[in-house]
Amino acid sequence: MTSNLTRRQMLGLGALSTAAALGFTRIGAASAAALEPPAASYAPAIVVGSGYGSAVAALRLGQAGVRTVVLEMGRLWDTPGADGKVFPSTSAPDQRSMWFRNRTEAPLAQFLWLDVVNRDISPYPGVLDRVNYGDMSVYVGRGVGGGSLVNGGMSPTPRRSYFSEVLPRVDADEMYGTYYPRARAMLGVGDIDPAWFESTEWYRFARISRKHAQNTGLKTVFVPNVYDFEYMKREAAGTATRSALAGEVIYGNNHGKKSVDKTYLAAAIGTGNVTIETMQRVVAVRQDPAGGYVLTVRTSDVTGRVTQVRELGCRRLFLGAGSLGTTEILLRARETGTLPALSEKVGLGWGPNGNVMT
Repeated sequence: MTSNLTRRQMLGLGALSTAAALGFTRIGAASAAALEPPAASYAPAIVVGSGYGSAVAALRLGQAGVRTVVLEMGRLWDTPGADGKVFPSTSAPDQRSMWFRNRTEAPLAQFLWLDVVNRDISPYPGVLDRVNYGDMSVYVGRGVGGGSLVNGGMSPTPRRSYFSEVLPRVDADEMYGTYYPRARAMLGVGDIDPAWFESTEWYRFARISRKHAQNTGLKTVFVPNVYDFEYMKREAAGTATRSALAGEVIYGNNHGKKSVDKTYLAAAIGTGNVTIETMQRVVAVRQDPAGGYVLTVRTSDVTGRVTQVRELGCRRLFLGAGSLGTTEILLRARETGTLPALSEKVGLGWGPNGNVMT
């Protein structure tokens, strides 16, 4: 399976690169054509979003021979800007950093109430968005790859005892014997070399923190990551362009990180059955009396202007627009009556489960 997926990933990455170079919003086997094909009005399967869950769904559908369209509201991040980089610097962000903002809104931007890291920018479909509510703000990734583009890449397998407690009806033997190893292999999860961790100057503060934790009786663990630690070693040695060691993370990594556009989505496109359409926002969904679903989709350009509103039908619909996007789509459909059979419990119990940093 590994060699087959590797070949598919190579084909998919080629299609992604071709689409980016030619400015396509429709990415797939046909992207290498001189003219972009018109968007179809029907697909056997539609996947909304292109983050982790959507990427897995797209790959499995493609492997099963199902023609599938992936709708992503962000852009494809595969084209260098004027500075020669795909993603902007964390310390000097530009319009590529935020989703249609006049100013960046970096996590932990304020220290002692002084905003010292944010910058004024021009509105653009940047890679990071902060959705603000009354009681919380939520950061999400915008682009092909979703949150995998902007997160820290941490990929721990939960303790089995925790898993069994939270999901007692799921077969833990199958999860830990089959699915977690499969996901780790496909995502490219790796662990830091313990000897290098102990010796490199780059983890000096982590070693100090570990010492203080141990002094207070706390235990520490190493967290696996999808960042290529061998690449990081070369960064430290000065033989590779620095990305993680240059502080890149919240606005994307230009090197070293295995986001899902390079893994699951590349393999999905490589099946020849999956197409990704970018700058597409699903604003409504309804049941089709003839069977399946009909989506209302808005196409936008890089200025945010809506260039097209269309309806796209499908037999099978997979909502993977993140906790925020999927919940919004379902709540709107229930409250407007387009999916009247949805449970009244949709949207309840939703709350923060993100990082707590001190």
